[in-house]
Amino acid sequence: MPSNTTRRFLYSALTLAGVVLSCPAHAADSYAFGSCKPTGKPNSVSLTTLDKDTLTVATVLPNPGWWNGTSPNTIEGGFEYCLAADIAYRAGLHHVKIRNMAWDQYISGTATGYDIALSSTTITDARKRIFNFSRPYFSSNLGVAIRASADVTEGNIRTKRIGVLQGNVGAEWVAHTLKPKAVSVYQSQTDMFTALVAGQVGAVITDTTLALSQIKESNGALRVTGQYALNQGYGVITPRGSANTDAVDKVVGELVTDGSVQQLSTTYLQPMFGVDPNAVPVWSVK
Repeated sequence: MPSNTTRRFLYSALTLAGVVLSCPAHAADSYAFGSCKPTGKPNSVSLTTLDKDTLTVATVLPNPGWWNGTSPNTIEGGFEYCLAADIAYRAGLHHVKIRNMAWDQYISGTATGYDIALSSTTITDARKRIFNFSRPYFSSNLGVAIRASADVTEGNIRTKRIGVLQGNVGAEWVAHTLKPKAVSVYQSQTDMFTALVAGQVGAVITDTTLALSQIKESNGALRVTGQYALNQGYGVITPRGSANTDAVDKVVGELVTDGSVQQLSTTYLQPMFGVDPNAVPVWSVK
């Protein structure tokens, strides 16, 4: 039998060589979820994943508050990142891998190579034809973002040029319900809000939460002046035909019921918005 000295030497040599020594699966540091604090019990559901011991998640970055970081390698927290971590944890998985996509690729339904997708995605009948959705984990409305000094009101907004994001629920709603004087369609959220700051559009209409995230980062240049109630929600996407749809839906339901989702909102969204989304005035179409 090797002596204690020999065993210590072998352990040091293996460590220096980069060999990962096994540790108990329940050890706190065996879960690589950044600053997230997963809840519930590991292995309470079973998921079939593309990569061993890893949940691959598609999203669209940047999306502050929801995904805190600018690239997959820098994400350490955020509401949706930690929601994905909760799902992975309860499935007994130790890692989350992020796949960053352009919004039009993400929402097209043609993308592959992911287990679940999360990017503040509103559940609609049209989208249900190309994706599977979990039950809602967050309620969504459409916020109106304008320049801080702009005169855009519930009564005159239809006379303005409105910026919308291609594929976003707001784009369809603006075209078919609001019907303003003019509409500009953008490929990315960044381009859309850049156009708003530059005065190329009079207002942007997108998810209230996304609008609040952007205006918080604008250093007072923008504000959210109203919102239109849709009574819809965000869901976790699984690809059509996925064997994980029911299990993911079950976990989302548990996270809503046990207060984990509310805690994520308190931790990541309220500080990001600087205001309760429910406090934004609700407008009607005039």
